[in-house]
Amino acid sequence: MYRSTLWRRDITETLFPPEARAGVLTAVASGVPLSEAMKKHGLHDELAYGRARWDAEWRAALYDAQMIGRDPSLKHGKAWTYAHHRCRCPECRATQPGCKGADVRELPNAA
Repeated sequence: MYRSTLWRRDITETLFPPEARAGVLTAVASGVPLSEAMKKHGLHDELAYGRARWDAEWRAALYDAQMIGRDPSLKHGKAWTYAHHRCRCPECRATQPGCKGADVRELPNAA
């Protein structure tokens, strides 16, 4: 099982247990950037995005939290907002070339 997909997912579960995931979602929904919420647990935000690639339940919860916690005064879904306002909501991340972790078509309220 060394370096297999299951092995990596087991490591992710150990590093990022359900209690930590719940805390991160709460923080993100309250407007804390994902990178800061993850840093409180000593983790990088790429761990959260990596899990979102294979865990549909986590992806939906993370995207919902990001949509709730994003700044309503910004115009989302624009590369400018991503680059200059550092918004990492799913709509803004989807403007980035090659971004596979933020498909707007998968958003709950997407048309």
